[in-house]
Formats: sequence, structure tokens, C-alpha cells
Amino acid sequence: MTPTLVLEAVLPSERADADPRALAALARQAEDLGYAAVWLPDHLLPPGPYGPVYGGVHEPLVTLGYLAAVTHRIRLGTSVLVLPMRSPFVVAKQAATLQQLSAGRLVLGVGIGWDRAEFAAVGADFE
Repeated sequence: MTPTLVLEAVLPSERADADPRALAALARQAEDLGYAAVWLPDHLLPPGPYGPVYGGVHEPLVTLGYLAAVTHRIRLGTSVLVLPMRSPFVVAKQAATLQQLSAGRLVLGVGIGWDRAEFAAVGADFE
């Protein structure tokens, strides 16, 4: 049996001047090339500059909503949304709405976070 190759990409959204139109173009290109999914990282308010450690200048769920409007098949995901820094009720409503708007293409990856300084920067309880 031949293994199936599944192509996925993390979109480059780490720069403060990241152009959402470029992200849309990349998502459309990934879809056209047969990629299965595109992903966006998350850091709500990192204590350091965006770059290789802190990805995600644009809020990922809002950005994925934008990408849902310009794509048709490709799955759209977060890798990984730091849930304890947000209201779980708001995230649940945002995710349910995005799931509807994208015709079921959302993959919501959530995590608890790892950077105590980032939690402090947004006033969230790390414990």
C-alpha cells in the first residue's frame, strides 16, 4: 500500500507588517495546489517581538474568517489558540460561527500556553 501524502502549511503571519491580502493569496494558492489545510499560529500579546518564537500578528479566528471567504475546499486551522487567555464562551461562539461560515472547514487547535510572561502581559492567570 502506498502512503498518502497530505500537504499542510502554516501561513507566515509573524511580521507586524504582514499583509492579510498576501495570506489570502497564499491560502488560495495552497488550495489550488491541493493542500489539505492551512494553519495560523496564535499569541494574543507576546512579551517579545513577533518572529520565530511568537507567531500570529493577526487574530487567528478573524483571519481564518477572511480566508474562508476567499477559499472553498481547504481546511482552516489554528495551531494552537491559547485558550486560557480568552473567554471560552466567546471563543466557542467565534468557532461555531466560523465553522458555519466556512462550511465545516475549521480545525480548532487549542492549548494552555507555556509562557508565564505572556500571561502576565495580558493580565491572565498562568496558574
